[in-house]
Amino acid sequence: MGITKREIASELGVSKRTIANYIGKLGLGNHVSRNGNTDILDDFAAAAIADALKNPEKPSRQPAVAAPAPDSLAASLAAQLEIERSRNAELMEALAVERDRAARAEAEAKAQLAEANARVAELAGKLASLAERQQAIAATPWWRRGRMAMKLLGPGGE
Repeated sequence: MGITKREIASELGVSKRTIANYIGKLGLGNHVSRNGNTDILDDFAAAAIADALKNPEKPSRQPAVAAPAPDSLAASLAAQLEIERSRNAELMEALAVERDRAARAEAEAKAQLAEANARVAELAGKLASLAERQQAIAATPWWRRGRMAMKLLGPGGE
C-alpha cells in the first residue's frame, strides 16, 4: 500500500515541499515510487517522515556512513583495479582461444567448399558428356539408335 505526498502532508499539517525535503534529508528515495505525476511513499517512508516531524530533535534513523580513509580508499581501488586487470587478462585469453577455434573452423569450411567445388566441376563435366551423347543419339535415325546408344552409353547406361 502507499500514500501520496499530498495525503501525508495534509495528515501531518505541512506542505508537500516539506515532505519532499524530509524524503531527501532522511534518504528515503528508494521508498518512493512514481505513478504518472504522483509520488507514492511506502509505509516505511510515511512512518519515518511522520516520526521525524513529530520529534525534530531526535537524530535521523539513517546510519551515518563514515568516509573511508584516503589510504584505505586508494588500497581498495587498487585492489579492484587488479581484479579488473586479471579479469581482462582472462577475457583476452578466452578471446584468443575463440579466435583460434574460429580460424580452424573457417579453414575447414574452406577446404570442404574446395572439395565440393571440385566435385561439382567433375559432375558438370560428366553431365556435359552425357548431354553430348544424348544429342548424338537423337541425331541418328531411329533404326540405328539402339546400336548407337549401346556404343555411347554402354550396357545399362551410366
